Amino acid sequence: MENNWELTNHERQVIYPLVVQILSHRAKEKVFSNTKIRKILLEFGEEITDTQIRKIVYNIRKNEDIALLLANNEGYFVASTIEEVNAWILTHQGKIEAMKSTLVHIQEQYEQRKHKLKQGEDCGLTGQISIFDLL
Repeated sequence: MENNWELTNHERQVIYPLVVQILSHRAKEKVFSNTKIRKILLEFGEEITDTQIRKIVYNIRKNEDIALLLANNEGYFVASTIEEVNAWILTHQGKIEAMKSTLVHIQEQYEQRKHKLKQGEDCGLTGQISIFDLL
């Protein structure tokens, strides 16, 4: 499944500026969760999903419209200390390493299953496979 991080015209022109206003002055003590953001946007007549919020936040960070916009398990906030930024970076580096490791293990398991298919054995998977995967 491919993620589409591009904003629609409506997201870019209407929702994006609202989310920038909502999050611009959030300190760590006053985080805004996706639920809070959705409730505020609903007051403006905009009903959006958590996925849309993540996509908008991704674009806010990429465009640097709010510098050091971070998040923790409670919600989004703008970092005000070096320690907050360093902790966020370390946490995300750890998550990325864990995801890389998981990806490698799943790829290895898939290759093992494809090998079983090549041998004519039941590998426990259903569906179609490319002829090129069997070569």
